[in-house]
Amino acid sequence: MITIYDISKNSGYAPGTVSKALNNYNGVNEKTRRKILETAKQMGYTPNANARALKAKHSYNIGVLFYIRDRLDLTQQLFLEILNEFKYVAENAGYDITLLSKGNDVGTHAFVKHCHIRQLDGVLVFGDYTADLVLELMTSDIPCIGLDYSGELISSVMSDNYEKTKELVLKLIEMGHERILFLTGEDGYVADERKRGYADAFKQVNKERLPCVRVGYYNLEACAEATKKFYAELKPTAILFPDDYSAIGGINALREMKLSIPNDVSVAAFDGSVFSQLTSPQLTCVCQDIQKMGRVLADKLIKEIEDGNSPKEQIVIPATVKITDSCKAIK
Repeated sequence: MITIYDISKNSGYAPGTVSKALNNYNGVNEKTRRKILETAKQMGYTPNANARALKAKHSYNIGVLFYIRDRLDLTQQLFLEILNEFKYVAENAGYDITLLSKGNDVGTHAFVKHCHIRQLDGVLVFGDYTADLVLELMTSDIPCIGLDYSGELISSVMSDNYEKTKELVLKLIEMGHERILFLTGEDGYVADERKRGYADAFKQVNKERLPCVRVGYYNLEACAEATKKFYAELKPTAILFPDDYSAIGGINALREMKLSIPNDVSVAAFDGSVFSQLTSPQLTCVCQDIQKMGRVLADKLIKEIEDGNSPKEQIVIPATVKITDSCKAIK
């Protein structure tokens, strides 16, 4: 019996795209649909009613939820770059992407209801995993995957934050920096792992460290203010920013103080998004493998959608420590 996978192989299109074309779903252009239907006809494909009914349970539509502090947000550059790769992989597998909201529903189960209304096959989640609305979604019957989620309710993809923070801090210490100011992101798993790596690096060399200062992520103003305040108070020789966008605010603040980078103070940050390439000198950073994270998120979620028995996993994608001219060895 000819299957959609046989047609996929012969036509060159993903199984999801083939299924959409054969079932007359939206999201396939007419030229592609005609080629798939012609290939199916030439191969002698005959739709099986039961199989088609089973397939109809899939809408080939994946939701994306970015939820932080009771607001829906798509402003973090790192997430946007990961989402771009996620979207590329999902669309090549025949899936459409829908940004998820509560609609007009302000009650409980709002995200779950919206998923059912949109007939979403699964959801990529990022943000506040402790929010009631997000927890309701993650404990529902809808397959979900999280970015930087540390629990057991759903599968997740993350970087090795502890290991690479420790590696970066040890390298800075080797360069002579013992007064490293760490401006951290919002409280949560990622920030906790990075603070632990920072602290353990100093423990390993048996040296005292400066306190961590919480400024949040992607906040130019807060990072600039904290940089001015704590540089004046603590006189660090190096500053570690929570992300490479916030670093721009901190770097501008240092320059307003007539400080030279790296001659007066070295700087580093996390992520490795496009912002890390916009500073001068280019920013030292813990570079997350953004493209691989997006690909793995998509592949894993699609596997869970199409195979209900796929186990929940916490997948760690190694990051890379990149030392640039923004850091200088000191005596």
